[in-house]
Amino acid sequence: MSDPAVTATFVFTDIEGSTRLWEREPEAMRSALAQHDAICRDAVGAWRGRIVKTTGDGIHAVFGEPLDALQAVLEMQLELARAPVAGIELKVRAGLHLGPAERRDGDYYGPALNRAARIMAAAHGGQVLLSQTVADAVRARLPAPCALLDLGTARLRDLDAPEHLQQLLHPALRAAFPPLRALARTPSNLPQALNRFVGRERELAEARELLARSRLLTLLGMGGMGKSRLSLQLAATLLDEYPDGVWLVELAPLVDGARVPQVLAGVLGLAEERGRSLTETLLHWVRERRLLIVLDNCEHVLHACAELAKQLLQAAAGVRLLASSRDTLKIAGETVYPVPALSVPAPSDVDGRTSPAALLRHEGVQLFVERARAVQPAFALEAGNVAAVAAVCRTLDGIPLALELAAARVRTLSVQAISRRLVDRFALLKTDDRTVLPRQRTLRALIDWSHELLSEPECLLFARLAVFAGGWTLESAEAVTAGNGLQEAEVLDLLGRLVEKSLVVLAPGGERYLMLDTVHAYAAEKLDASGDATATRRRHVEHFLRFAAESPQKLSGPEQAAWLHCLDAERDNLLAAHVACGRDAACRDAGLELVFVLKAYWRTRGLLELGHRVTLEALARTRAEERDFGRCRVLCDAGQLCCFLGRFEEARRHLEESRAIAHELGDAGRISAVMQPLGMAYLALGDRAAAQALYEATLRVHDEAANPRVTMVASNSLAQLHRANGDFDAAGPLYARVIALARTMGDHESMAIGLLNQAMMTITRGDTASARGMLAEVREIARTMDSEPVAQSLLEVLAGLAAAEGDGARAAWLYGSAEARSARNGIRRDANDDAFLQPLMAGARAASGEAVYTAAERDGRSADDTAISTVLGTLLDGRV
Repeated sequence: MSDPAVTATFVFTDIEGSTRLWEREPEAMRSALAQHDAICRDAVGAWRGRIVKTTGDGIHAVFGEPLDALQAVLEMQLELARAPVAGIELKVRAGLHLGPAERRDGDYYGPALNRAARIMAAAHGGQVLLSQTVADAVRARLPAPCALLDLGTARLRDLDAPEHLQQLLHPALRAAFPPLRALARTPSNLPQALNRFVGRERELAEARELLARSRLLTLLGMGGMGKSRLSLQLAATLLDEYPDGVWLVELAPLVDGARVPQVLAGVLGLAEERGRSLTETLLHWVRERRLLIVLDNCEHVLHACAELAKQLLQAAAGVRLLASSRDTLKIAGETVYPVPALSVPAPSDVDGRTSPAALLRHEGVQLFVERARAVQPAFALEAGNVAAVAAVCRTLDGIPLALELAAARVRTLSVQAISRRLVDRFALLKTDDRTVLPRQRTLRALIDWSHELLSEPECLLFARLAVFAGGWTLESAEAVTAGNGLQEAEVLDLLGRLVEKSLVVLAPGGERYLMLDTVHAYAAEKLDASGDATATRRRHVEHFLRFAAESPQKLSGPEQAAWLHCLDAERDNLLAAHVACGRDAACRDAGLELVFVLKAYWRTRGLLELGHRVTLEALARTRAEERDFGRCRVLCDAGQLCCFLGRFEEARRHLEESRAIAHELGDAGRISAVMQPLGMAYLALGDRAAAQALYEATLRVHDEAANPRVTMVASNSLAQLHRANGDFDAAGPLYARVIALARTMGDHESMAIGLLNQAMMTITRGDTASARGMLAEVREIARTMDSEPVAQSLLEVLAGLAAAEGDGARAAWLYGSAEARSARNGIRRDANDDAFLQPLMAGARAASGEAVYTAAERDGRSADDTAISTVLGTLLDGRV
């Protein structure tokens, strides 16, 4: 039978954690529940209510008068709070709501009951929640010393309409509780973002996947890298997965690690309980809950965070931790995700044709433009500022906070002006926003914060590492930074700590370390202020001079290719050592030695302009009146590089001065060393008689001294001269000698040069089939050792081969490719090679016609490495 609808106050209660209590203490729980039921019956009856039914370990009661319902629940809570029931502390939560319901067969049905049950479900053990209708009905009649606490509007699970909730307060009852539970939206204290989250799609996806597999994920990175923003964004995407909440614990303001548990408890609304420490209360509360805790900025309270994280993970299987830190927590089960900088354009990505849309593919540019528009709505990325924006983003390493500080300057400076002023980035980049942490107001303060957390030995190593340019190996760090208070054996562990603290980055491959430019600039300031800079730079020069001193031998033997890659990796350090030699008179002679041992590297890598510049800079550190070995040798080096660059008159001047000093010193070795390049210069300048005399003298001297390397070089030079004179019979045996000596020594580059010269002579004689075989071998050498002179000469000789075989269009295409390469690397054909090639190309132009020839050459100039490889395969292997 159904009775007419009635309006009443409905009460639901429940014992929090009862399942765990039944599992742990079943006998005591049986007795405790009996006493609980008796207390509830007595209170409900005393205040004119009726227990409709029991619901698990709680009750469902109904009252005609809202104040009676409140008094009954208050009596229950006070009685339960007086002492443990059967030795067990029962925490009962209660929800009250006033509304209409249908009565049927002694029970009640309708939305009012659902709402009362959901209000109870949102409460914590010991908490009494009232709907707004109950609160309005009892507020003026509350018994002393009761009060109501407004908790605001909450959306309850499965209910469409939100509910304004009030909490019943009484001095004898607990007042502080965590945020409400069981809401349709996961309880959370995550702040609302004040601006748009830019980029990081890949990082978000990767971090989310890692957190799904690990219960502790640490986002690791230096200050300003966006760890906190990434962790908040990640946490926001996971709200639906944690019914008991996603909670942010901001640790940055803390100075005492002992307060970490207290801060977390405050976030969760927990207070220390009788007989338990605060940490024990935390661990007890989380035990049966599923929640995500975000520990933000752990680095300065690292030990405390690690200890609490370990306890939380051991106490509760449903807890996951997301930490952001400049150092790892170093506990079992931790997964570390290094947060990278935002992507920025490389110098090669930007030229006069780069569009704003192309630049906006880089996340660093997106962030800069977004934040610049926030302070200057008229700002736009356009053709006129593309290069400056790219430079700003690149100079600041894609560090998000640095980009935001730079973007803030758009209010008063053009991007071009910002870019120019970034020479002093630490003075320029600051904000007046007092709502941000002090350490985030300037770029310097940001890194100061990390630096202040370092130990004294870590500070020492950090500053000394600034001496490196372009990264370093562990071996280099040990050789350069040890000394004056730092033992070589300490460097490995200290370097590892700097990596863990995100001030040093381990490069992909795990062999090299580096610093972001911004961190490097800061470390350099520390080094300069330390009083240790000169000694550190001298050790750096000594180390890299020892390293480079192996080059002449290794670049002329079977280790050529591998050693070229080693030199490539250390190029910036070698140039830094060169600069240091110019600033420290004590290192002058080391600087002269350095440019001497690197000469072959500049040539092989096609870095002739760079090699020429640094050689002349080293030479300028000497005086013209200094007639000594060092100046003599560097003059010879400068002359050789000028020959490779096609600057033969300048080469002749340097080489003649070198020869004069060698004669003054009576140094037969230096006299013979200068003769071959001097002969090359005279040949190019048209003085074949002088060139021949020098080549023959060189060959004679080194044949007598049994020096195979110089004999090989002199033989090649003399063969070139015979070829220029049309005496192929004299040139042929000399080229064969060059190739044989190079094979014996394992000098692949010299072997390729001999084969190329032999191939040119063979093509001139009309034997293109034999030449093709020689060039196929050269192509294999070029593939293995990546020599610019060999690669360029191969294209030039192949152009001559195609022309000789009547394929004018292909000859033009190859010639265009060679010319484009020459424009990039500065290598110029010598007079002999030009005399071989130009008549053949003139014939190809005439045979194919001007239009066809010009179009093919243009296509060749724009060809990439893949297209060139395809054409070479067709010509040498017959591939189509």
